[in-house]
Amino acid sequence: MGLADRDYMRWDYNSSAKDESFESHTKEFDNGRFTCTGCGRSYSTKEAAMECFNTHYYEFKGFKDGRRSSSKASRHNKVKSSIKNTASKISKLLWSGVKHITLLCIIGLFAYAFFGSEYSNEIGIGGDFPYHRDYIPYSKASGSQICLINYNNATDPTWDELIVFLEKDDTDEELYLDNSFVCADFAEMLHNNAETSGIKTAWVGVDFTVGEGHALNAFNTTDKGLVYVDCTGEWFSPLVMADFNDLGNSVAAECDYDMIAYVSEGREYGLISIEKATSPEYSFYETYTNRWAEFDRKLDAYNSDVEAYDNALNGRTTISNSTEYAKLNKMYNDLEIQSTALEQLEKELGMCWWEPLGIVADIEVCW
Repeated sequence: MGLADRDYMRWDYNSSAKDESFESHTKEFDNGRFTCTGCGRSYSTKEAAMECFNTHYYEFKGFKDGRRSSSKASRHNKVKSSIKNTASKISKLLWSGVKHITLLCIIGLFAYAFFGSEYSNEIGIGGDFPYHRDYIPYSKASGSQICLINYNNATDPTWDELIVFLEKDDTDEELYLDNSFVCADFAEMLHNNAETSGIKTAWVGVDFTVGEGHALNAFNTTDKGLVYVDCTGEWFSPLVMADFNDLGNSVAAECDYDMIAYVSEGREYGLISIEKATSPEYSFYETYTNRWAEFDRKLDAYNSDVEAYDNALNGRTTISNSTEYAKLNKMYNDLEIQSTALEQLEKELGMCWWEPLGIVADIEVCW
């Protein structure tokens, strides 16, 4: 029996027996005609009734398929909604993660900027950065370790290039203050400024036979060799000024605290302003010092002659005696000659001179 036959006979199915013929279940009792159990219409033949029923079967099947399709669509929508909600949750979770990672990166950058360099001598990975930090076993006024920033492309300057850099650099304008900014700080600042400008520089520590040590810098010039530079600012080095014209403290304000240092073991530590230093050789310092000694002698003689002239003049504005007048006039002219010579010598030596810091016992150069 086919599917249609089974569905056709389903309407008169007897649970206790299923042995009656097809005709007894489909024909009308009053006229013996075949009836479609799907719609109740009567037909003269079994085939016609089955054909009618088949049409209802496919309609019913379509109805069931429609319900099945609707059910599938509903399930599809639920699945789609579930997937969408899950994707939304995952997206929110990922976005939250991105925000947290970004925040951690920002915090990490700030932390490294303030603290990271204390834990590593090298800046960058694989040597990609143009500079690196070196910590040397010396301390600044604050107690922290000296940190030298060395650029990979820094080169040795010429003497003139060094002087130009020192004239532009403002490290020497800082004030020397105990427990705040001392010679080690000056030397570190000048070193890092020079390296940043592309000039290879060394930090130098000097010990004296007596007293505390000192810090300065060194440059290996291409034309004049090793040059020591001391830029320790005002209030540190004992300053001697040429004041025979009674210029007083006005001279101190004009002094340049960028100085060429003359450093040699067993000799005194000497300083000359970069305005007047033309050589890094220690012999140049010795000659310069001798000329200053000559200046002092001539200045003392000049002051003595001025005092003698003032005593002879005794406050008078007119001299009646011609012999006395001639004598005083000669004294005056001699003083003018001495004054001119002193002014010329002062012009050559400069108005600022620093006392030696002591006898050098040891020198350590840190490039």
